[in-house]
Amino acid sequence: MDKYQKGNRSCFAGALVCILISTVFAAVLQFFKGDVLDHAAAGNVNSAIKYALLLFFFILCEILFYFFYKRLNARFVAGCTKDLKRDIFESILRRSYVEYRSRQQGEYISKYTSEADTISNRRFAMLPMLFEIVFRIILVSAALFLLDWRIAIITIVLLTTPLYVPKLIEKHLQRAQSEHLEAVKETISELNDRLSGFEIIKNYSIERKVMEKFRLANDNSMKKLLTDMQLGSVAQLITTLISYLSYFIVLAFAAWLVLAGEFTPGDFFIAIGMIDQLSYPLISLAGIIRQLVAIRPACASMEEFLNTSSETQPEGGLEKMDTDICFRNVTFAYEGQDPILRNFNLTIEKGKRYLLKGASGCGKTTAVNLLLRYYTVGDGSIEMDGTPIERVGSPYGCMTVVRQEAVLFHDTLRNNLTMYRDIQDIRLIEMLRRLGLEKFANANDLDCLIAENGANFSGGEKKRICLARALLRDTDILILDEPLANLDNETANVIEDLLLSITGKTMLLVSHQFSEEKLYAFDRVVSFSGLA
Repeated sequence: MDKYQKGNRSCFAGALVCILISTVFAAVLQFFKGDVLDHAAAGNVNSAIKYALLLFFFILCEILFYFFYKRLNARFVAGCTKDLKRDIFESILRRSYVEYRSRQQGEYISKYTSEADTISNRRFAMLPMLFEIVFRIILVSAALFLLDWRIAIITIVLLTTPLYVPKLIEKHLQRAQSEHLEAVKETISELNDRLSGFEIIKNYSIERKVMEKFRLANDNSMKKLLTDMQLGSVAQLITTLISYLSYFIVLAFAAWLVLAGEFTPGDFFIAIGMIDQLSYPLISLAGIIRQLVAIRPACASMEEFLNTSSETQPEGGLEKMDTDICFRNVTFAYEGQDPILRNFNLTIEKGKRYLLKGASGCGKTTAVNLLLRYYTVGDGSIEMDGTPIERVGSPYGCMTVVRQEAVLFHDTLRNNLTMYRDIQDIRLIEMLRRLGLEKFANANDLDCLIAENGANFSGGEKKRICLARALLRDTDILILDEPLANLDNETANVIEDLLLSITGKTMLLVSHQFSEEKLYAFDRVVSFSGLA
């Protein structure tokens, strides 16, 4: 977390300067309070007025610089949080597809929301406050020594006692904080999982059962939160009791100095003001230390998350395919399972169409995922233009993948088609017309907003938009994984014809439901039955 603080150090430094100046004014004005009282008691009206005006000026200065401190403090916290959340999302994007799928989506959301906000509130926001309190303690303590060294020593010794409370329960605080964050992550994962199947929940009328399962996760989360808060309350109670007991002891000693004639009423007034200035910061310091101690495991977990990702593939991989792709005696098994591919051989020549067919689970998509380097071949090899794919860098440069799920982003139709590349509208309109989306083939509809998950488009329209996006990318190899899934017969027939109309590309189509009478259009149909 240190790098986020360093990245926003200008705001942090400015905040420290402002709070230091504000604290100096706060400490000095305590003496003017005593002077006003002493001169007023002595009947020196003019002097009392002069010191009162100075007091008013110092109060205004304290307030003004404290205002600047709060503004810079807010900038520091917001800047650190912004950078942290940016790195969380970047860390997610750095992961390979397989690594990304190894966690529930709710875990990523929890990192970005709950955990990042907790670190923001309990670390980034606490650091400027820590310095604010430390400055106040140092300056007020120095002022107390100027007033009377006995008062200073007694005050510092007694009022610093509560600072040891967080250290005594450090492990309990950290455990409670970690358990709470873990419970929140599980709750968000549960929520995300259930909402992704909202239609199924409604269709099967299982709202009550789903609510019961969610209630258990939510109750556990709130139970952990309550434990965390209660432990903090206990620490705060002990701290406050000790602080106020110490306060009264110091107050009694100051009163004794007045009775002994060693303090004037003004000195007593100054001492009380100083003690007030010191007691609250010391109580706050204990709370801040408690927060910083408790958040350490969460910070360590976040840093591990940010630094953990699969090995980045070399940039500048193949951008075109010259001759062919060869699967040579490829054997592959998922961890803990029997081989799904065994001694699999296939040569994919440039510019030809290939259909991979077979029942679900026979290895069609696995072969594609091996080509995309989502997994490492167990035995055998996969070569592109005679070079092992492990040595060609990222395969994405010459391949475009269209999966079974039609993925559309909550953005304009234009941006969903171009993927933020600079493509002229005329090309977009021509592609939409080519794929039977004439009603969107105009400049106005290109700016229409696609709802989340493409909810304002039909299933067939979403499939065609995804296909249009893939064709506009114009890579040598086009991979289509179950493009006919979840479509009615009429729409599936239209999509089949559209796919077979594509020329000039190497097409690798994975499907178990392509029309038999159209199989002649493929250069080779590869049946996976009996391969595994």
